[in-house]
Amino acid sequence: MTEVQASEHLIPWRMGYVAIDVDDLDEATTAWTTLGMLEVAERCEDAVYLRGGTDHHWIVLHKAKHKAGLRRLAFEVRKREDLDTYRVRLESEGVAVTEHPGEWTGDAIRFTDPSGYEVELFDAMGNVGIAPTKPWINPSDLLHAVVGVADLDKSFDFYGRVLGLLESDRVTDRTIFLRAGNQFHHALVLGAGRAEPPFLDHGALHFDDIDDLMRVRQNFIERDAHIDRDLLRHPTSGSMGFYGKGLPGPATVEFCIDHGKITDPMHRPRSMAPGRWTSNVWRPPVDLDA
Repeated sequence: MTEVQASEHLIPWRMGYVAIDVDDLDEATTAWTTLGMLEVAERCEDAVYLRGGTDHHWIVLHKAKHKAGLRRLAFEVRKREDLDTYRVRLESEGVAVTEHPGEWTGDAIRFTDPSGYEVELFDAMGNVGIAPTKPWINPSDLLHAVVGVADLDKSFDFYGRVLGLLESDRVTDRTIFLRAGNQFHHALVLGAGRAEPPFLDHGALHFDDIDDLMRVRQNFIERDAHIDRDLLRHPTSGSMGFYGKGLPGPATVEFCIDHGKITDPMHRPRSMAPGRWTSNVWRPPVDLDA
């Protein structure tokens, strides 16, 4: 692929935000601000918008009308004109598209993916203009979301061929890592067999350095909050971090540093065999004591 072809490839720029339905809005807000290190940007009667950096929101918490869970995945596009191109492309695939004025963003369109998830593409996340003042450690990026899908091949076709996300790596028959235009190793991860959709396995927040990561981890420890998978190194993105379950369901959050970018237009995705080192290169051999 030439540089000209790469620049013309229609692809969302980045993961924009994740919207989650929660049972207790106040409890979830407290957890995301004290453990998740995000700041409240806006509070409505039935929703709270949480920000990192100067973006208006990365996480939107909604009071669940029925069952708690993932409400929406949202991606920011490169430019306003991309929404028109996506609209035409989606409708040609038989996907119903609705217009949306955007919530503290530019214009947006919404539609449903093959697993039934609501997806939004929007133009230009609102900028607050000043860095957060409340959390003592602020993440630098909303990296990705990992979701369960009903049909891995069908979901990959939709997010790859239709939306334009690029495959970075995969775990054979289980997981596909997809990247957006900002080149982080993955903005979306499709997982088969994790759970029936709708299922948000986790979202990921990126920090600037190991000291910030360890401060967040220590914050979990001192608050007696649940750490799921403690310090590990992923073989795919190269990121190091831990998973926190101290936030009320369905929110598990990966806190990490060193998440790699793929800048080579000729990158060839790896097909990784399922095994002990698929998610953590630091795991010892099974027969260490044999």
